[in-house]
Formats: sequence, structure tokens, C-alpha cells
Amino acid sequence: MAKSRRRPLNVFTLSFLDVMAGGFGAVVMIFLIINHQTEDTINTTNRDQLAELRRVDYLARTGAENLAELREVVGQLALRIAEQKEKTEELIEQIEEKQEDVEVIEKVALDQSESIEKMLSDVESTEDEVKLLEKRASQQRDVIEIEGEGDRQYLTGLYMGGKHVLVALDNSGSMLDSSIVNVLRKRNMAVEKQLESPKWIQAVDTVEWLAANIPLDSNMQIATFNDQSRLIVGTGEWHPATDGDAIDQAIASLREVPPSNGTNLEALFVMVSEMSPLPDNIFLITDGLPTLENRNSRRTKVSPIQRRRIFNNAIPSLPSGIPVNVILLPLEGDPNAAGWYWRLAYITSGTFMTPSEDWP
Repeated sequence: MAKSRRRPLNVFTLSFLDVMAGGFGAVVMIFLIINHQTEDTINTTNRDQLAELRRVDYLARTGAENLAELREVVGQLALRIAEQKEKTEELIEQIEEKQEDVEVIEKVALDQSESIEKMLSDVESTEDEVKLLEKRASQQRDVIEIEGEGDRQYLTGLYMGGKHVLVALDNSGSMLDSSIVNVLRKRNMAVEKQLESPKWIQAVDTVEWLAANIPLDSNMQIATFNDQSRLIVGTGEWHPATDGDAIDQAIASLREVPPSNGTNLEALFVMVSEMSPLPDNIFLITDGLPTLENRNSRRTKVSPIQRRRIFNNAIPSLPSGIPVNVILLPLEGDPNAAGWYWRLAYITSGTFMTPSEDWP
């Protein structure tokens, strides 16, 4: 059997165009696959960026709105803070004023408490002495005759002795009358009407009576005090009680000038401390507690508590060892004056009296 012949293989049996076409198709296929994936990636990326952009834009608009609201709230808070700060400053000022008032009240209350305790202690410890003084005063209420500007008889319990006797007359506006209403009314009257005031006439008559009853071997001086104090007999030096002309001129001058202004007891005591020699007996004619003091002489209105404080502040200016004999005339609206002037007379070993309307 004859062997079949194999056909020889030739690698070039495929045409060149077929190979090129297959390769080109493969390239196109690869390109399409890659391009599609790129578009998907771009589209996905664009959607994500757009969503993020919208989110950022929303956040920005929301933040702007919130910022405006916050600015408005901050402005309102700043306004409230300013108002509260102003109110706080006003409250602080009010608190400081109240604290000053409280300090003054506490000081006055403390001074008054100490004074009252001292008075009570003095009264309790000297009851027997007071009774003895009252007994002596009642024994001295005899009609006595003393030579002065003539032979006259008076009823008194005052101690008239002393080598240098000072008569101090309160010539403040309250000496026009015993009623506050009448004082205000008479203050606006003519000078002639003011000089006709019964209370002022009684005060000047009291000065004249004292001058007539001072021992003839004594020296004397007359002082007046309202908002200021001055000596009116001669040029201010001591004069013998027998120097009738100088004393008469001083008393006549009192009848020519009406009382006016407030009462400064401290100024009187300071003037007394500057006299040489010092008086050894003082007769104080007044009608109430002082209203002025050296440290604040422009005060226009004072309360009863302030008047007592001014009185207590004036006492240290008085030299020690000088008896003060108080002749207290009546004045409406000052009920505490009698007690405090009695205490002044008591601690200085003087006397105290409130005369009747027809005395002396």
C-alpha cells in the first residue's frame, strides 16, 4: 500500500490582511473598554464633587445666616451689658451713700449712747448731791437785795461771784420768739418790730440784771454769739463791774441790733479759751441747742440728732474748770435742750434755770 503524502505546513498560509485586521480589532476593543471605564470614573468623580460642592455651599449659606443671627445676639448682649453696667454703677453709688449715712448714724448713736450712759451714771451716783443742791436752792429762794444800777430786789438761785465774769448772750434768729412759726414771721419784719420782740427784750433785760448784780470788785465782759462770736464791752478787754458807762453802752447796742442767723456754740467756747485771763464764771443765756459748728458753718438745716452732736462737739473747746450758769429761754421744737444744758451746768459745777416770762 502506498503511503499518503503529507501536505507541508506553511505559516504564511493566512493572509497578511487577516492578521492586520485581527490586530486592529483587538486594539479597538481594548480602546473601547478603557474609554468606557474612564467615562464612568469621570462621571462618578463629577457627581461626588458636585455633591460636595453643594454641601459646602449649603454649609456656607447656613453659616452666614447663623453668623448674622449671632452678630445680632452679640449686639443685644453688648447693649444689655452696657445697661447693666450703668445700673451697677448707680447701685454702687447708692450703696456708698448709704454706707456713709450708716457710718454717720452709727457714730451719732454711739456718741449719744455713751453720753446717755454717762448721764445715767452721773445721776445715779449723785442723787444725794442733787437733793442737797435742790435743798440749797430752795433755801436761797429768798428775796435778796443787791446794789447795782439801783437798789432792786430779785428772786434767784444763781451764783454771782467771780473775779472775771463773762455774760454770753445768744443773739441768733431763734431769740425773736419762742414759736418757730413766729420766728420765721418776725424774721421778715422791720428791724423796729424785731427789737420789740418780748423774748429778745427779756434776754437783754437778763444781761442788764446780771451786770447789776455782779460783785463790785469783779471784772466783767459781755459776749454775743450767733454764727460768729464777739465781745462788746469796750474793745474786748476785761472791764471793772463799776465801769457803768462801758457796760451801759454795750447793753444799749444790744437793744439796737435784732437777733439773726444760726447758733455756733463752738465759736463762743473757742473765743473764751483765747481770753486772758480766762473767765472764772460764765453766764450763758440761750434758748436751744446749736445749729452750726466751725467745721461746717454753712449748714442750713439740722436734725435734732445733728444738733446734739454739734453740742457735744462744742464742749471740748471750753476750757476746764470754768462754771457755766445756764439761763435757758423757751423755744418750741427743741425739747432736748434742757437736759443737755443741765448736764453742761452740772459737769462744770454751774447752775441751771429756766426763767418765767416776767423774769427778771
